[in-house]
Amino acid sequence: MTSNTHTLRSYVFSHGLNITAVAEAVSGSQSSIDPRATMRTKHGEDGYIFLFNYGAIVFWNVPEEAQALELKRLISLAAIPNLEARFSDTFMVVEQPGLPLVEFNKLLIDQLSIDRMEVIASTLAQSTSMEYYESLVEESWQQVDALLNQLKKSGTLNVLPSPVNKQIAESLSLRSTVVRVLHLLDKPDLIWEDKGMDEIYGDLRAMFDLPERFQALEYKLQLIQQTLSVVVETIRDRRGYWLELAIVFLILFEIVMPFFRH
Repeated sequence: MTSNTHTLRSYVFSHGLNITAVAEAVSGSQSSIDPRATMRTKHGEDGYIFLFNYGAIVFWNVPEEAQALELKRLISLAAIPNLEARFSDTFMVVEQPGLPLVEFNKLLIDQLSIDRMEVIASTLAQSTSMEYYESLVEESWQQVDALLNQLKKSGTLNVLPSPVNKQIAESLSLRSTVVRVLHLLDKPDLIWEDKGMDEIYGDLRAMFDLPERFQALEYKLQLIQQTLSVVVETIRDRRGYWLELAIVFLILFEIVMPFFRH
């Protein structure tokens, strides 16, 4: 058996996708991993397109020109305002005799099946999605950092609680989305029937640092929420201080007014 090299490229979109609607439009097939969340479609002789409802797509042996056309077509089919591809990653799979081996951005495997291809594509899609969510968390932290710098310089915050509460809600929503989308603790059911792919799946996750990156995301999101909660308390304390001061002035005013009447 001679070696056969497969080229993969993944993209993540700025929004999730309705797999059912897109599958009907492109005549896609149900996935072995999760028919409700994943679809695949054939492209050319040896090409495949794997699409995930959390907004990721993986091209398997699809030329770059065709990738651009398919991305444009998908964006038009999705009918989601401002939908765009935000991040992309590349990966290589070499099909050749011997023991499976995961190297940097490359997998050596003895035999491929459509199920194995879906597992590989899903792991690559998770890694690309992780990169996207890491960028969102970084943007969120920059906003929090700006508030902290203001508090450090002036000792007070000239903001209302409502925008900060909105940031807290956004960070909670982002954390929920990360947990729901990435499914990092959920092993695909089909892997249990393929011992070789089970080991490869673990090696792929380790190569992409998925567990560690997921934990880092959770930690950062928790830190953002805790910091924003402190900021909200600081704002409330400041407003409470001025309220108490206003009450004191009102009391003094009532005490002093009788003297002016006489």
